[in-house]
Amino acid sequence: MRQAEENILVFSSREICYRSGSFFANRIAEAFEALGYRTKVCEFTADDDLDEVLSPFFGKKYKLILDFNSLMVRMEQEDGTPVPDCMDGPFYDYVLDHPLFHYGSLTAGLKNLNAVVLDEAQKRYVTRYYTGVRKTLMMPLGATEAVSCEKRKKEADAVLFLGTYDDPERVYEIVKASPKSLKTDMDRLIEMRLSNPLLPMEEGFAALLKEEGRELSDDEFALQMNAMYPVDAYIRDYFRKKAVDLLIGRHIPVRIAGEGWEKYRSGEERYLIREKAVDFCFSFEKIAKEHILLNSSPIFNRGAHDRVFSGMANRCVVLTDENPYLRRILSDGKQVMFYSPKDAQSLCDRAEELLCNPALTSSIQEEGYREYLRSHTWKHRAKELLDFVS
Repeated sequence: MRQAEENILVFSSREICYRSGSFFANRIAEAFEALGYRTKVCEFTADDDLDEVLSPFFGKKYKLILDFNSLMVRMEQEDGTPVPDCMDGPFYDYVLDHPLFHYGSLTAGLKNLNAVVLDEAQKRYVTRYYTGVRKTLMMPLGATEAVSCEKRKKEADAVLFLGTYDDPERVYEIVKASPKSLKTDMDRLIEMRLSNPLLPMEEGFAALLKEEGRELSDDEFALQMNAMYPVDAYIRDYFRKKAVDLLIGRHIPVRIAGEGWEKYRSGEERYLIREKAVDFCFSFEKIAKEHILLNSSPIFNRGAHDRVFSGMANRCVVLTDENPYLRRILSDGKQVMFYSPKDAQSLCDRAEELLCNPALTSSIQEEGYREYLRSHTWKHRAKELLDFVS
């Protein structure tokens, strides 16, 4: 069998929030194995003896080498050779944030650096501004079903949200502390993105430069985008806060689990149910017990957060902010429930509709689950990546 003669190497070089990096590495490795490829997972931290951990892979040929938000791309041998260049095969960095956060990694100068991103606009961004990246694939993460035998859902009594939070005003302190010209650009971008949540940040910045008659080289543009990372962080937390504010303000209970929510304050907190953050692998158990899962992802407005497919995989209606990509691949009121990021009250209207109509909720749960099985398992993602590499 041809695949059995080809090796794949999957790294977890950094621990991402809720230990999700290790989880993603192992799930996609299992999918590669199921497709007939010999796959090795290597997890390590900066505390390990990196020469001992990595040198066994040097000089060996691989069909694919994969890492998530990779730290490896910036690791070098004593002679200056990038560590991934010591392995024979295309290296793919699966970038789980906007690529603007990964300027240093995407300009590391590897011989065979490639990227996977979660958003179609971000794919275009990498293709234009990071010429050292050979190929870029837009591909959402796969989804996982809860392993617990106890999957019986309780009565629908709240909207669940799983995710990290920071007070937008705390994030904005970084903007305020920035040099005047940089702060001016960031303030303008925040204003643009608040008025149009579907505006990709790089398109907003390009429009800003055009309005002011300023010109930047592609590398200067990418470097400036990296310096304006607080804009993306602010937008994320602003809309998460706004979604929760709206729901509990309408007296719709919200169950939240994630780091940072102790910073959230509201006069309607009696409708807020705080739960402890859990490692990523346990999040599916929480989703499987609920009926409605909120997704707020304005930072992926031409793509999809894994939360969308995780809800579908666990028969939970995903109540998500719409965008052109999600509109194209999923059916509103059939596989998910969309709300408009430009019409704040639509979120509450759709949440109430789901809570008051168990038949509709059940129908979306079942069709969403069937769509997950058809198109969004880790095996689907592994095959898509292998086809792209080939």
